[in-house]
Amino acid sequence: MGNLHFDPLAIGALVGFGSLVLIMAGITVWIVRKAFSAPEPDAIKRPEE
Repeated sequence: MGNLHFDPLAIGALVGFGSLVLIMAGITVWIVRKAFSAPEPDAIKRPEE
């Protein structure tokens, strides 16, 4: 184990990929929550009588 080598480029790629996955998961959760939430009262348009 004393001969272990860490490649900085590979670590940077893993950090970047992990960040991308977290951002995409956050956007997906936000879109799903917006899709299933009730519309705001002001957003409901009533037909003109």
